[in-house]
Amino acid sequence: MKLFLSLIFLLVSHAVFAQRIDLFARHAPSDWQNVAVEKIADDSLSTSFLIWVREGVKKHFHELHTEHVTIIEGTGEMTLGDSTFIVKPGDFLLIPKGVPHAVTAITPMKVLSIQTPRWTSEDRVFLPVMRREIEKSK
Repeated sequence: MKLFLSLIFLLVSHAVFAQRIDLFARHAPSDWQNVAVEKIADDSLSTSFLIWVREGVKKHFHELHTEHVTIIEGTGEMTLGDSTFIVKPGDFLLIPKGVPHAVTAITPMKVLSIQTPRWTSEDRVFLPVMRREIEKSK
């Protein structure tokens, strides 16, 4: 009987934490400037964010976690390591820890970002802008 009750408790507790989130129904705050972030899930193993990008995200890397990004809306120019390419809705990016990355929005973007393990702000390290990047943007 104890085993049966334990199994029921585990099933019910997992059902309480499971959730369905309609990412297409969510919208950026009306007053957002360049980047807006909404945390949609968080536990000890991962953190999930819905992120809106109007202009871009500066080059940075993560010391401790891997980031998985799916483009939901918009297009952008993504730099991932030494590669630069166009991203569009439906694209999936796997960004291992330690790999520099940045994005410049061509049109406003909405992305799902899942970071493992749990994300902390101390893990993000912004990189200085290089001279050739400044000249490229002119």
